[in-house]
Amino acid sequence: MKQFIRTYLREGLIRLTESKASEQQTLGVLKGVENGEEILNQLKSIDKSKNQKNLPFMAVFYVGGEKNINNLSSVFNEYEELIKKQRVKPLNYSRKGGMTMGDKPIATFIAFGEYIHGETNKYTEKPKGGSSVDVDFHSDKKTLWSGNGIDIYDGNGVGKCIAYTQGGLTGQGYGFCIGQPGNTMYKSYRDSQDSSFYFIVDKNHFKTNEDGSANLDDPLHIVVFDNTKHGIELTDADNTTGTISEFSDNTDSYIEYLKSKGVPTDKMVNNPKTPQEDEEDRLLGERNDDLGWFMKLPMEYKSAYIGRGHLLSNEQFDYLIGSN
Repeated sequence: MKQFIRTYLREGLIRLTESKASEQQTLGVLKGVENGEEILNQLKSIDKSKNQKNLPFMAVFYVGGEKNINNLSSVFNEYEELIKKQRVKPLNYSRKGGMTMGDKPIATFIAFGEYIHGETNKYTEKPKGGSSVDVDFHSDKKTLWSGNGIDIYDGNGVGKCIAYTQGGLTGQGYGFCIGQPGNTMYKSYRDSQDSSFYFIVDKNHFKTNEDGSANLDDPLHIVVFDNTKHGIELTDADNTTGTISEFSDNTDSYIEYLKSKGVPTDKMVNNPKTPQEDEEDRLLGERNDDLGWFMKLPMEYKSAYIGRGHLLSNEQFDYLIGSN
């Protein structure tokens, strides 16, 4: 028993020492950042890793531009699950080499999030018997272009991306992080690289099941075309950004495929952020249960707020249903 107590106390001391070391490293990263201690406490509240070893990495991403604590929490929680199951290499950071996972460089939080989402998706159990929808499904959304079995929709706005991702285009939902209700990843993409999203539904990659329903097992049946200020990034239904079925990371080849189908790819342009977009994000980006605040919103902003996936409070819902 005494040996057990000594071992327990020693291990507890090691954990405490390692946690304190992580805190000191984090404060070093946050040196010069306003309210560094407060930010450290926010990061500590979301870090679920053993001995809070992820704190310095979170701080690096925070200083690098990812100021949304919810985004950091969501991605790092996924990362921790993958680490526990030994499905990804641990993060490392050095002044010379920057952030890496094994031999994979991680330049930005967006790159980290894309990689983690992709790895999570690899191990997500798929529906048995294949994924299918009614063959007569249709979308009432307005297309940017349509022809030769391909429909293109612009994702200009987080509300659209949520509607499209949750099944508004094919009757099937997807794991795209920019299309999850209440997400702020859309804003992160817009802030960091002026991402301009387009959803491509390609019926040439639909199959038909024996019962007549449309089989959507081919990942290329839907592709998110992201025209960033740095270039084009592609994501198919498997949700591994930068690598899509058949074309791997050869973006040019996929674009040539689209052109062979008559798609005017020049319509999928990059749209830089606007002051109006920043103002809407400031006003509607976070959930707000206050009834007075909600009542004062113009109707188009009420609609945009709900379209972002924010849940209404009971009072807000009653007011909306009871109003003219």
